[in-house]
Amino acid sequence: MDTSFICSNHLFASIITKVLDPSSGPFHTAFLTCHTVAILTFIISTATGNLSQVDKLWSILPTMYAWMCVVDTRTMLMACLSTCWSVRLTYNFSRRGGYSFPPWRGEEDYRWEVLRRGSLGGYWKLLTRKWIMVLFNIVFISWYQNVLLMYIATPSFVAWSVAMKAVHCQSGKDDVHTVPLNTIDILAVILFTTALFVEAAADKQQYNFQEKKKQWKFSMEKSSGGGGFASAILQLSSANTSVKEYKDGFCQSGLFAVVRKPAYAAEQAIWVSYYLFSIAAMSEQHDSQYYWNWSGGGCILLILLFRGSGWLTERISSQKYPAYRLYQTKVPLYVPRVSSLWHKANGKLE
Repeated sequence: MDTSFICSNHLFASIITKVLDPSSGPFHTAFLTCHTVAILTFIISTATGNLSQVDKLWSILPTMYAWMCVVDTRTMLMACLSTCWSVRLTYNFSRRGGYSFPPWRGEEDYRWEVLRRGSLGGYWKLLTRKWIMVLFNIVFISWYQNVLLMYIATPSFVAWSVAMKAVHCQSGKDDVHTVPLNTIDILAVILFTTALFVEAAADKQQYNFQEKKKQWKFSMEKSSGGGGFASAILQLSSANTSVKEYKDGFCQSGLFAVVRKPAYAAEQAIWVSYYLFSIAAMSEQHDSQYYWNWSGGGCILLILLFRGSGWLTERISSQKYPAYRLYQTKVPLYVPRVSSLWHKANGKLE
């Protein structure tokens, strides 16, 4: 493999010129994989009418890209942490019906149908036109989201480049080399695992709430009108969820009493933490600008995506649940209030 390009100080320019070069390591492999998957997801989603083909791969692709970059201790650590994220998120997607056989079937994200129907009004009604929806699928759903999934994993590419530069530029050989871990790596691990734990807890709480809400609705339908059986089920199944939450239709206790979208908030924190590993790798070069590198654009674009995705979900929820607007005034979307965290820590927030 020709690694002479990584000795350049202008790494981003090198990526642009080498990304199509088969000898440029994970850059070429990841680029080819990304665009092949983008083409396939568009073809399959168009043929089946299910726009959630990228969703099925969301928890898998970043980890694939991370493993392409493993050459030393840091890149191995990054791949292992990404695998933990991948396994957890894939399991959560699977238990919600996201996968089935044949693999291109399965649950479709309810938001795509809302957009197809034009329920949001305004410019969103343009997506009711078939050719515009096809264009939206090509540009945003199939291509942009696949590129983003590669981009959020590029801190691994930076760490790979630093490790290979340390070897090739100093010895002229492409040997396996371990770039020592430092305090920034430790901070990244702590933040990543904490965010992963919060995301897992939020998804579990949301899943349990939805399952128990189904039980509540079923018991209410089967009861003779007094609702005694339904109340008994609620008391036995959940000590933290009130009858009001089931009537309102959405979870408001636990982590959802701190922020409205705890899993979304944690997902963003995970990939910001992942970016810190690239900072840790760059700090080995004693560059005063090591705190910023091109891979940081991945987590920034992810945050922007969640800003739009969160807005869309909130809009749908406020239309579906009358009580949701009041909930929005009481609980922040992503960033918790200090007072809420304090009360939660002391067990005073339900």
